[in-house]
Amino acid sequence: MPASVLREPAAIRLPRTYDVPKLVRDLQVLRDVKSAPQPGPYHQGEWTGIALYSMGGKQSTFPSAAGTDQYRETPELQKTPYFNEILDDLKCPKEVVRILFLPPGGYIKDHFDFHTSFQFGLLRLHIPIITHPDVAFVIDGERVSWNAGELWYGDFSKVHSVKNDSSVVRVHMVIDVQINDFVLSLFPQDFIERRRAEGISITTDPLPASETELRRFACDFKIPGQFMPMFVIGKPLTALVRGANAAVRLLDGKLTVLIDNAPAFCLERLGDDVFGISGLPPGMTLQLKRENQVVREVILHMKGLPKDLYSARLGIFQGPAMGAQSVSLPVTSTTADAAGSLA
Repeated sequence: MPASVLREPAAIRLPRTYDVPKLVRDLQVLRDVKSAPQPGPYHQGEWTGIALYSMGGKQSTFPSAAGTDQYRETPELQKTPYFNEILDDLKCPKEVVRILFLPPGGYIKDHFDFHTSFQFGLLRLHIPIITHPDVAFVIDGERVSWNAGELWYGDFSKVHSVKNDSSVVRVHMVIDVQINDFVLSLFPQDFIERRRAEGISITTDPLPASETELRRFACDFKIPGQFMPMFVIGKPLTALVRGANAAVRLLDGKLTVLIDNAPAFCLERLGDDVFGISGLPPGMTLQLKRENQVVREVILHMKGLPKDLYSARLGIFQGPAMGAQSVSLPVTSTTADAAGSLA
């Protein structure tokens, strides 16, 4: 059967198995940590979590997002040696890692996680810690059954839901990882070859760059409202539709993008004029094209994202999905020196 008409699996078990009593022991260490309701309108607040990795290493309910810090271990991870061992063994960049709880009767309604795909460069892995046959976990119309201690990939870019009809609290470790060679090695080779045909965004190490060189990328530009949900999180979506003024400046040795005069995220150099966005997977980059040592054009490159990012942030898919797109953002002013100025 041609690959174009194959129905890909909703989930794939990966070649790792973990010690369930050790998982439960570390879970008990966190019993006095307050778990926070997770974002999204597709549950009633009963779905809660504890962060093990997050932006800046703080307890946060926010998913992966652009920011000025790095993803770091939280103090809660440092208290749980087996969780730490598991994550150390996964030799790949980690974004948000959470312990998620769904109590008896809890229901996470149909939604999709638009930023988890091979094209965008971020995958979501699960390790069930406590589960039950009466938990109905459905991905892309297929009910999946995952046992405690197993490592699973699920295609959460497809519609999925969870309903806990059991008498126990369902607990999973949920691990968001950027894609590198190690991650690809966990999957069947034929599956990966089909993903390569569609496009895989693989993370790469930033290139070294001197402050003198980085200063030459100073510019001001406009972010249209349609793209704002990728750059700002924690604000009402209605506040983003007008778009924002952005500026590239060198702050504390880092090339930083300010949105409405506030530092929003850092840029990591990946090529001559292409930059990764701190906090986001490699499927989104900014290109600062220079002419005569001055930035004349800012291009936003995106892979595997839906066209309607506002609905996507709410877990609602309103197509079409875009394989790859490049959008020129309006440059509003140029300067020859990015150092330290917010003006």
